[in-house]
Amino acid sequence: MGYETYIGRRYLFSRRRDRSISLITWISIVGIALGVIALIVSTSVMNGFRTNLQDAVTGALPHITVFSWSAGISDYEKLQQELSEIPEVVAVAPYVYKQAMLTGGRKPKGVLLRGIDPEREPNVTRIASFLREEIYGPIPETQEAQAALSRRILRRLDHPDARSAKLRDGIILGAALAQQMEVSVGDSVQVISSAQRMTPIGDVPRVKKLEVVGLFESGISGYDEVLAFADYRLVRKIFGMKARVSGIGIRVEDPESAPEVAQTIQAQIQNHFVSNWADENKSLFQVMKLEKIGLFLILTLIIVVAAFNIISSLVMLVVEKSREIAILKSLGATDGGIRRIFMFQGTVIGLLGTLSGVGLGLAICWVLKTYDLIEIPAGVYPGGNRIPILIDWMDVALTTTCSFLICFLVTLYPSTKAARLNPVDPLRYE
Repeated sequence: MGYETYIGRRYLFSRRRDRSISLITWISIVGIALGVIALIVSTSVMNGFRTNLQDAVTGALPHITVFSWSAGISDYEKLQQELSEIPEVVAVAPYVYKQAMLTGGRKPKGVLLRGIDPEREPNVTRIASFLREEIYGPIPETQEAQAALSRRILRRLDHPDARSAKLRDGIILGAALAQQMEVSVGDSVQVISSAQRMTPIGDVPRVKKLEVVGLFESGISGYDEVLAFADYRLVRKIFGMKARVSGIGIRVEDPESAPEVAQTIQAQIQNHFVSNWADENKSLFQVMKLEKIGLFLILTLIIVVAAFNIISSLVMLVVEKSREIAILKSLGATDGGIRRIFMFQGTVIGLLGTLSGVGLGLAICWVLKTYDLIEIPAGVYPGGNRIPILIDWMDVALTTTCSFLICFLVTLYPSTKAARLNPVDPLRYE
């Protein structure tokens, strides 16, 4: 250990220091720690929210969709076979997507009616993970168990149980949609399509009476307020589509690879359009990314303000120790050695604040993730009623590095001021 480190420790932890300097030092440490805590907790919440939102988007709807803007896809069985042969594709399922009007509750609502295949859809989406637990009991965690539950429930879209045998078909509504319509499981609703049928009194809209057999809650208001699910064969009949479907949903192994796989599919299928979940929600995730960057920069200012207290503390220490600095220089200490003494002190202050902030920030994240200290109302965000927490160690490393670097840089001015001190002036009147 060199004399710089030894003297730096003596200056930093000496009991004979000016109390005002010690107070500023502790304020610096606490301020830096608070800034680091705020950064770690806020970025972890943002990461958790983004992950939950992505899971909801990629679970509620297919990763990739192949569709036609015209009357639909007629040779969809052949197209499904071709898509299934692509290595990255895990499962495919047809769907019908139509706008309709729902009546039967106190408030009629316009909906997006998604016709699905009860047997194939569970392999493409995780619809069971978004079903209300109070109706179906705890939702299984594994993909296979969720798929089995989905099939059991979705079969009721075409084959209701004995208590509703008077009705031929069923429908699953978004939870927010059902709440707005004031209907629940077991109630009847009427689907009114834009397709017309001939009657003795002229053309009238097609109407179909269905039973509500399930409630769907993804946590995304844009889905839960407008989506409804029914058997795709029934939806085709209501809208007079005959043997056509609106498109084919595709699930891939890794949702992050969906844009690349979509480009591969588009190159093979020229007469249909291909989209993926990332492009469809691009603006949403870009906004979240910008919010995270903005939040990081704003909270970094807390560390910067606290770091300026280090400058104040070291400048006051230089004034207090000017006589000792002059003696060290007269004994042969170099400017670089004097500079390192005060840089060591500032670095230790920054290190203490940063490490304590990291430790407390991670502890707070663990507490928020483990215990229901803050409960969020259901349906506000995807993922449940807890604050979403996902610790990204790259964010922790970036926060630690930025904090330490800021604290190191602010030591340059006071340490340079100490190094340039003329030893003659403090000793002139001794």
